[in-house]
Amino acid sequence: MYRKVILLSLFLGTPSLFAQAIIPPANLFRDPKFVRDFVGSYGFLSDVEPKVSAAEQTLLGKVGEMFSASKFREAEAEVVRFIQETEKPTDPEKAPAEISPAMVFVLGNLYFQADRTDEARRAFLEAIRRFPRFRRAHTNLAYLYISKNQTNEALPVLQKAIELGESSSRAYGLLGYCHLLKQNPLAAENAYRQAYLLEPSSRDWKLGLAQALTAQDRFAESASLLATLIEENPNDKQLWLQQTNAYLALDRKKDAAVNLEILQLKGIADEGNLNLLGNLYMEQGEAQLALYAYLAAIDKATVFDVTRALKSARILSDYGFPDRAAEFLGKIRPKLGANPAKADRVAFLLTEVRVAQAKNEHDRVGECLAKLQELEPANGEILLEVARHLDLQAREESDENNRAKFVQEAKTHYQLALKTESVAYPANLALGQMLVRERRYTEALPNLQAALALKKSESLEQYVSRVRRASDRQEEKEKKKS
Repeated sequence: MYRKVILLSLFLGTPSLFAQAIIPPANLFRDPKFVRDFVGSYGFLSDVEPKVSAAEQTLLGKVGEMFSASKFREAEAEVVRFIQETEKPTDPEKAPAEISPAMVFVLGNLYFQADRTDEARRAFLEAIRRFPRFRRAHTNLAYLYISKNQTNEALPVLQKAIELGESSSRAYGLLGYCHLLKQNPLAAENAYRQAYLLEPSSRDWKLGLAQALTAQDRFAESASLLATLIEENPNDKQLWLQQTNAYLALDRKKDAAVNLEILQLKGIADEGNLNLLGNLYMEQGEAQLALYAYLAAIDKATVFDVTRALKSARILSDYGFPDRAAEFLGKIRPKLGANPAKADRVAFLLTEVRVAQAKNEHDRVGECLAKLQELEPANGEILLEVARHLDLQAREESDENNRAKFVQEAKTHYQLALKTESVAYPANLALGQMLVRERRYTEALPNLQAALALKKSESLEQYVSRVRRASDRQEEKEKKKS
């Protein structure tokens, strides 16, 4: 279990294993059918649409023909001309008149279609100001906000449109999307189900529903729905990854690995996907398959990620496959280039130390540590590794004078290392344990207590208690002698 936690945290680098970005709907606002329906959405419905004059009705008929022919610029010019002529007639005998909010609304649609969203927003707001129950003005204003990722502004406007009777699948689907981003997964689920009911063939609404289920930890339902989507869209990478995410939550690691293998076979797996695949193989004890995945990840990387690659090497080593880790390091080394950055060189050598330790290659460990000390003699992690190496040499030394010398040098390096916050815990713990082996219980106790203060654990607490009792006995004996 401990190794699983280490492996997953090394790869993910985040406290939450299953967190994923919400996938927005496809670009619905550039769908040709939507454009035709959107810019052509005029007319009147007794209670929720403003009335239009006979002249406006005639114009809208003419403009409708332009919409059908996709002559949007000409339509805009015609509407603007009509509005100007109505409000400020050039004929001195013609009295100025107020145009219907419907005309402002149609103009807003044309602005939106032309990507003039600020003008479109002002037009929709003006149409709503003139006719507060203007349902389609609310609806289209909400669409505009969503197209600009302004979901906080879109949500109340969309809710108002639905309150006024808007019932399209698009409106409910986008309402679900807004609720999902607002972390209201139950509301999102209900909205997406309504959208799905009205338009069961839509990928976006089914995917949104799957994401809403995932957000409620209903992973089995989400995985099942995503399976249906994958059958319909087998080359959609995001669907495979969403289902992989659900499988991980269900602890179905083999199924997750199969999904990632399929992405690799399709040629659409990226570096991160392949690193995760390697980690999953390590959990299953398949070191060779993991190595292949890690190597494929390096080949896929557009920019070589030294940190991620070295983490993968450490995973191979920590799981008991130092030979595979060494092979992987051999592939990483040329990727660093002839003159790697100092930080990358230090990180590589530290990983090489870990692998050489696992392979019991003490001479290699010493060589790497000597290089590291030249690069960064005050680095806490390096000081800790040097101390560990000297500690090991002391345990293996038969000559008492040499052993005592190694112990003293190890102690010095441990004491220097524990001044670095990031390695204070292992340095205190290792120093205390070394002193216990030397039967210097009283001297060991402060370091073990410091380690316990930095990281609580029941086993360490019991160990400290035993050392404390040994220290008390040791002090009693010293008193009796004196």
